[in-house]
Amino acid sequence: MSLIISSGLSVLDGLEIMKGDAGNSDEKEILDIMLDDFRKTGSLSSAMKASGVFPNYMTGMVSTGEVTGNLDKVMMRMERHYQREGDIRSSIYQAVIYPVILSVMVTAVILILVIQVMPIFNRVFKELGTTMTGVPLVLYRIGASLSGSGFVIIVIVLILAVVMLAMGRTDGGADRLRALGNRLPGIRSTRHAEAAARFAAHMGLVLSSGLTVDEGLDMAEELNEDPHFRQELSDCRKMMTDGESFSGALRKSGIFSGIYAQLVETGSRTGNMDEAMEKVADLYQDELNTRIDRRMARLEPALVIIVSVIVGGILMSVMVPLMSIMSAL
Repeated sequence: MSLIISSGLSVLDGLEIMKGDAGNSDEKEILDIMLDDFRKTGSLSSAMKASGVFPNYMTGMVSTGEVTGNLDKVMMRMERHYQREGDIRSSIYQAVIYPVILSVMVTAVILILVIQVMPIFNRVFKELGTTMTGVPLVLYRIGASLSGSGFVIIVIVLILAVVMLAMGRTDGGADRLRALGNRLPGIRSTRHAEAAARFAAHMGLVLSSGLTVDEGLDMAEELNEDPHFRQELSDCRKMMTDGESFSGALRKSGIFSGIYAQLVETGSRTGNMDEAMEKVADLYQDELNTRIDRRMARLEPALVIIVSVIVGGILMSVMVPLMSIMSAL
């Protein structure tokens, strides 16, 4: 739509072009509804609401663009906003979901080893005229106690991994898993970076669309679901009510710090607050990606080492006495 409007075509022409290029019946149905409503109302935001598939935030921003005459700019900013939103979701998905799934898979491997492999070693010991002792015996008894339902347990663990993977692909499921991930060490700072990046992108879009800071903060509280960040936003609003500047309130409330707060302060003094917010959003996104890449780079080798130590320890606890017995024969 940004490309269509900036090219001098009308919104109606753009919707008809998009309908002609629609790749599936669902998309055509949505555009049919939008075209019918637009012909009646002449409002793109009304047509988007009528379709029932666009977020309230998006339709609200489009309505603002229509009122202020900046619809092409709003559409361009919205494209970037949702592209960044997708990048943030993908990053958080990797930071929270990936370790959980790997942990479940590691658990499945250990269960298979204890339930399926240890009984085989026990039979070998019996055939050699001896019995297991120490750690192998404990592991064998654990496996024996689970043997009746061992296959079921392994299947349940694997299903759990698949369910978590599927949940991460939906908005509601991802929110639940992120809430669970917030309790893990180091996730709190990652969540703050995520919320700060989303807030900065939102304020950049709001200010460039002609809305005020207060209106942007009102919308930001509705968009952000992180209770800690929402408290920081509330503190920011209170400081502004007491006479603090917007940039100063952002710094003192803990929303932005360091170079991010300095960028906002500079943008406030030069009158380029929207551009400063866009820059802050980009920097937070880069920081978020760097943190997650660094965490993944540490996590994968750590999990490999843990699995190797556990599996190797179990096998060595069995193989060493077994080799001693065989060498004595």
